[in-house]
Amino acid sequence: MKIRRWSAAQSAAEVLRNQITSGELPPLARLVEADLAVGLSVSRTPLREALKQLEAEGFAERLPGGGLVVTDIQPEDVRDLFWLRAVLEKAVVEEVTHTITVEQLDDLERMMDQMDLLREHPDRFLALGRDFHEALASLLDNQRCQAVLRQARSHVDRYWAVTTARRPERVRFASTQHREVLALMRQRAAEAAGAKMHEHVLAEAEVCLETLAALETEANRSRAAAG
Repeated sequence: MKIRRWSAAQSAAEVLRNQITSGELPPLARLVEADLAVGLSVSRTPLREALKQLEAEGFAERLPGGGLVVTDIQPEDVRDLFWLRAVLEKAVVEEVTHTITVEQLDDLERMMDQMDLLREHPDRFLALGRDFHEALASLLDNQRCQAVLRQARSHVDRYWAVTTARRPERVRFASTQHREVLALMRQRAAEAAGAKMHEHVLAEAEVCLETLAALETEANRSRAAAG
């Protein structure tokens, strides 16, 4: 029974996490147990476990007056998470460049070819971009690093989903930078490849911050007009 309940909790957490990262559950959306239980066809006990897990991961937070909501998106969170990604992924690329095989590089190039075919579908492009970064990290024999990056990317996806929806041209730019990283890795230029990855991740951060600032400006104008 415990195994089945835990499995249900994990499944519910995964569904809710995906809904949050995709924007289906937007920032500050209320997470009402009764509604979620019906929507996910799950009982209250595993649902509560799922919500506790999301709260621990930073995807949900409790309001002072009670109730649970999706965590709001704050600029400082964007900076912190992208900085973490930039530092770790730079190190990953530098290390992996020395050991990656031609076959593995070819596999990553084929992922880029697939991404190019999905430029008009930002959501699918985003998912494949995440797969690309995870595939690179998986080549490093460091499970803790992979786990930290995986969780950081889950949060980053929330911001990047908003950005690609508003700034689809960034899809093409991201693909170009990925190919530049791979080209340097083929040359076994570890430091240059790492620096390019660092630049790529921080460039994503700046675009996300610009997009969030624009959304905040629009929201303020709407509130002013309504008031």
